[in-house]
Amino acid sequence: MAAMVKRGSEAKSLRVLGRLRLSIASDESTSIERQREVITSWAESNGHNVIGWAEDVDVSGSIDPFDTPHLGDWLNNRADQFDVVACWKLDRLSRNSIRLNALFGWCLDHDKTVYSTSEAIDLGTGVGRLIAYVIGFLAEGELDAMRERQLSSRRKLREAARWPGGKPPYGYRTVDNPDGYGKVLAIDPTAAKVVRRIVDAVLDGVPLGRIAEELNREGVVSPADHYRICNGGEDTGSPWRTWPMRHLLLSPTLVGHAHLGGVTVRDDQGNPVLMAKHPLVTADERELIASALHRAEGAPRERRAPALLGEIARCWYCESPLTTNRQTKTLAGGKTREYGYYRCPQDCGAMVPIATADESFERALLDSLGDEDVTERVWVPGDDHQAALREAVAALEELSDSAGRMTSRTAKDLLQRQLSALDARIAELELLPSREGGYENRSTGETYRQAWERTATSPEARRDMLKRIGVDFRLGIHDGQLLADVVTLGDQLTVQET
Repeated sequence: MAAMVKRGSEAKSLRVLGRLRLSIASDESTSIERQREVITSWAESNGHNVIGWAEDVDVSGSIDPFDTPHLGDWLNNRADQFDVVACWKLDRLSRNSIRLNALFGWCLDHDKTVYSTSEAIDLGTGVGRLIAYVIGFLAEGELDAMRERQLSSRRKLREAARWPGGKPPYGYRTVDNPDGYGKVLAIDPTAAKVVRRIVDAVLDGVPLGRIAEELNREGVVSPADHYRICNGGEDTGSPWRTWPMRHLLLSPTLVGHAHLGGVTVRDDQGNPVLMAKHPLVTADERELIASALHRAEGAPRERRAPALLGEIARCWYCESPLTTNRQTKTLAGGKTREYGYYRCPQDCGAMVPIATADESFERALLDSLGDEDVTERVWVPGDDHQAALREAVAALEELSDSAGRMTSRTAKDLLQRQLSALDARIAELELLPSREGGYENRSTGETYRQAWERTATSPEARRDMLKRIGVDFRLGIHDGQLLADVVTLGDQLTVQET
């Protein structure tokens, strides 16, 4: 190691900025404390003064030094406060040779130097610069090798149905592999209850935005905070958001599949590799969830609390769903009053005051069906082999789409084996007798009157209940008289009020 950094032929005491970086705070041999100790010892032995530390933890070596949180701040905003950047090794600055060379150029342009304590490299000399360029190139090669090893390792672990590490998907937790080494996924009872609630709400037609609002209002811990708490951290109050919720519902991990980049990993027979033996939802439910989310993509967002019968009641004449029209009028004394109407978008003349219609509906519903059992539409899965057939067909389509991207013979041979196995499985399943899944009406154990009273304080809950039980309510006006007709799915009883 050189006794002192030099500029030209004159030795002098320098202001040292210590560079500390670690991608993952777990390696004792290169810990932040060890790096600080080495740099401090070098500075003191050469009569230099450490004026500050550019410490970046959990920062990858692939990031541009000028973009790192702390070193970037020193380089961009406080360059006049130091003379030399001292590091334990050059890869603490960057593992990208182009970015490392750009930093070297910046140092030369700003009359700075770089010193590596473990490699005895002084950028202030021509030989030091030459060695630094070579080491920077080697560091970049090592970064590429590390990435390849990590990807290969994670791919092998997924193919073996073992968890490769990191944050488990919400709804699962990692447990010891009962069949050998490593970890696998298992149901997290606490999170699974929340996932089940979200799934049921989506299948009932509740928008993701409203689900997120309800979870936040009730103080349900978000996925990010749930993971922190499970690892001994604290609840930061991070909110539920619709986009992560949508990602959760569409991820292959919802049904326990291992995946890479959202694509299910499959074995030689084309079957999905199961990272969790007991998935959060069934394959049938996943199809229904995807269908419900797809339908909701084009639906307008709810901007205010909807009226009870908005888009549930239909026009008496043309049977179009009635929309809600609200108007605010200023009264004497500056007071305001809101008037609301259900109206037909086809201008059939249905313009019914909201309050009048809601009262009429409540009276007609409870008078005619108050003591009847409420029925809900429930999805009844088909035969197990029907779900397996749909999954096999989906796998065949997924693998067929990737055929054009295969370039190596090994990949093509593997793909052909998977396609042949799936083709044979589909042919076998098609020969079995089938019973398709479908909806049927089942009693909830409550009467309409009980359900109505239970949801008295929540208009949204009443609206959701009406949508679930499939109430059909027609409204109209004829010669100044209200026309109202109530029909429910599964009941032939009709009540008219004129």
